[in-house]
Amino acid sequence: MSDQFQHVMVLTSIIIGLGITNLLLGVSGAIERYTEGERPLQLSWASAFWLAQVFLWMILFWWWEFRLVDILKHWTLWNYLLIICYAVVLFLLVALLIPKDWDKVDNLNAYFLSKRRWFYSVYLLGLVIDVMDSYMKGGWTYVIGLGVLSWGYSVAGIPVAVIGFRSRRIRTHAIMGMVFFVWQVILGFDVSPLLHR
Repeated sequence: MSDQFQHVMVLTSIIIGLGITNLLLGVSGAIERYTEGERPLQLSWASAFWLAQVFLWMILFWWWEFRLVDILKHWTLWNYLLIICYAVVLFLLVALLIPKDWDKVDNLNAYFLSKRRWFYSVYLLGLVIDVMDSYMKGGWTYVIGLGVLSWGYSVAGIPVAVIGFRSRRIRTHAIMGMVFFVWQVILGFDVSPLLHR
């Protein structure tokens, strides 16, 4: 079973690794552009908090998926595709937050607002897949058993995505990013399982 799980998780680990690499390269690109660019770069609290939240989400996703080695005794293509789609969605969230060409960006607030509809749409998709992933691990009993902190995160994400999709106030996006980052930290350390040998 362990060999089967390792085989299944190889592609997922690569996608998550690429997402984290993209995030780290983006942060280093922002630092370089901020310190060495000819034009000033306006940084964004909204981008910073949402990047931190997505980074933590990727780490927790990889950590949680280790539970599948004990939970899923038989893998189906559906299980595999769900896990791959989950990793791809997390990668896309990073890709939407990080500019591809730093020379064309002077204001990260304006950049975030220009991508917000795509970002919150993909974010909502990520929450839906997260619930499906939890359901795959043990049905509704498992989902509810994770506690209010966990499933409340997904439920609260719906109005956040709707507000984020519509709002052009950068402060609103920064506050939501900060709240969900803190929530993700608490959730990660309160609910995340221990890894067993």
